[in-house]
Amino acid sequence: MSFYLGLGTLFLEFSVLPQVLAYVFQVRLFLLYLIAIPAILAMVASGGLRRCFRARPAYYWTGFGCWIGLAAPFSTWPGGSVLACFDYWRTTLIILFVAGALIVDWSDVRKVMYMIAASAVVNILCARFLRMDLGERTGVALGTIGNPNDYAGHLLLVLPFLLWIVLSGKVVLRIVALGFVGTGVYLILGTASRGALLGLAAEVVFFAIMASGRQKAALVLVGPIAAMVLLATVPPASWRRLAEMWFNAAKTAESAEALESSEARQYLLRTSIRYTFERPLFGVGFEQFASYESGRERVVGTHGYGHETHNSFMQAAVECGIPGFLLFTGGIVSTLLLLYKTFRQARRRPDCQDIRVAVFCIMLGMAGFIVAITFLNFAYFFYLPVMGGLATGVWIAAQREFQLRGAALDAGAA
Repeated sequence: MSFYLGLGTLFLEFSVLPQVLAYVFQVRLFLLYLIAIPAILAMVASGGLRRCFRARPAYYWTGFGCWIGLAAPFSTWPGGSVLACFDYWRTTLIILFVAGALIVDWSDVRKVMYMIAASAVVNILCARFLRMDLGERTGVALGTIGNPNDYAGHLLLVLPFLLWIVLSGKVVLRIVALGFVGTGVYLILGTASRGALLGLAAEVVFFAIMASGRQKAALVLVGPIAAMVLLATVPPASWRRLAEMWFNAAKTAESAEALESSEARQYLLRTSIRYTFERPLFGVGFEQFASYESGRERVVGTHGYGHETHNSFMQAAVECGIPGFLLFTGGIVSTLLLLYKTFRQARRRPDCQDIRVAVFCIMLGMAGFIVAITFLNFAYFFYLPVMGGLATGVWIAAQREFQLRGAALDAGAA
C-alpha cells in the first residue's frame, strides 16, 4: 500500500494533474495532500528514510535545505525567505525521500519508469486540450509549467522515460510510445525555447555517445527522417525565433521579441554574478533576487527589471550564497555520478542490459534537463531532489539485482 501511495505522489507531481484539474474545474481538489501525507508517514514507518541516506544525493539536498534555513535570517527580506524555505521543505525536499524510499527491488524501478512515462503522456495531451494562445509558441494551462520555456524543460526530462518503453517495451507499447516521443519533440520545438533547443541537442549528443551500437544505428537511420518531418511541420515563426541564437534575422515581431529576451537574460546574468560576489556567504535571500534587483537598480525608469535570474545555477548562487550553490551543484553531480556508476556496472554484464537501458534513459533526461535549466528558474522545483531520490533507489535496486542474477548464473553453471 505504501508503495502505491508513493507512486501516486510522484505521478501527481510529474503529470501536474492537480493543476490541470484545478484549471478545468476551477476548484482545488488537494489530491497531492490526500496522497502525499499518508505516503510520507508510510515511508517513515517502513524505514525507507534510512535507505535514502545510503547514497550522497540525500546528504547534499538535505544540506541545501538546512543551509537556506540557516541563511534566511540574513536575507534582504527575512520574512519572505523564511516562508519560502518552509514551502521548499514541505513541498520539494520531502519528495526526494518519497522517491528514494519507494524503490526496493528492480520491479519497483520498472513501475516508477512506467509511471513517469504515463505522466509524460498527460503532459503531451495537455498541449492538445489545454493549449493557450501565445501566438506561434506552444503553451499550456499548467500552472508552474505554463510558460513555453518551462513546459519545454519539463518535457526534456520526462520524454526519455517514454523512450525507455520504445527501447524495451512490448511491440504495441513501443509503437504508441514512439508516437508520443515524436509529438513531444515537436512540442519542444514548437515552444521556440532556445534553452530547450540546446537541451534537446545535448540529449542527441548524449545518445550518440552513450547508446549501444544498435541504438546508434537506429539514430542514424531514423534521425534524418525525423528531422525532415520536424522541419516541415514546426511553425516557421518558431524556427525564426530559434535562429536568433546564432544570427540576426529580419526584424519581424518574433525576432524583435527574441532579441529583447536575450538582452534581458544577459543583464540578469551579469547582475546575479555581481550580487553573488557582493554577498558571497548567504546571498540576497532565498527567492529574493527579483525584489532586491528591482529595488536597487535603475534600468526601467526608477526601478530594476524585477525578474528572476532565468538561470537555475545562478538562482541558487545569488539567493543562497556560494555555500548554497556548492550544495546545489553537489546534489546534481552526485546524482549523475550515482547513475553513471550503475550504468557502467550494468553495461559490463550481458544479463543486465535491461538495467543498462533504464539507467541510460534516466541519464538522457537529466542531460537535456540540466542544460535547459541553465536558462530557467527551476532551482527550487521538485525535479532535481526527486531525481536524486530516484537515482538512489535505482542504485540500491540494481545492486540487489546484480547479486540475484549473479547467484542464478552461478547456480545454473553448477
